[in-house]
Amino acid sequence: MVVLALGAKVAIAVLLLVAGGAKLADLTGFAAAIRLFLPAAAPQRALAGLAATSAALALTELLTGAVSLCWPAVGWLNWLVLALACGFAVVAVVGYARYRGRPCRCFGALTRRSFGVRTIAQALLIAALAGLALRPARPAQLDLGLGAHLLLLAAAGLLALAAFTAARALGTGSAQPGMAA
Repeated sequence: MVVLALGAKVAIAVLLLVAGGAKLADLTGFAAAIRLFLPAAAPQRALAGLAATSAALALTELLTGAVSLCWPAVGWLNWLVLALACGFAVVAVVGYARYRGRPCRCFGALTRRSFGVRTIAQALLIAALAGLALRPARPAQLDLGLGAHLLLLAAAGLLALAAFTAARALGTGSAQPGMAA
């Protein structure tokens, strides 16, 4: 069971790193997706804060994913990951109910997927994995030295950078005339 919990934890950590990196590459597009969930008569102050909110959410995903991957024995973090996963599920369901066919921007420019049944299924799978990952690993089960933690942190950074670079390239490429979307 510990192996399944750790596998789920790693899978979600990688997912968070990719999603956060890709969102950072197109904060304007992600902010537009967040705007869908605000009331039509949202105060100007709320609309002005969309850029900061989108950056904060992307950075939260990056930080949560990196810490979860690099220090898997930090048990309280599992609850934050579960809260994020449940938030993804809520966004998928509300997005499907209200904005079916509109882009979800869950992975920035790395996906062209819209709110749909598949988005809901994936979000529920992520939430189930997060629930499975709630089982905390004991430090003795994760005898990682400083070097291993640093290598995992470097891998997390490279993964986020790769997602950022790919999303930026796809976003730029699709905006150029004559490029296929």
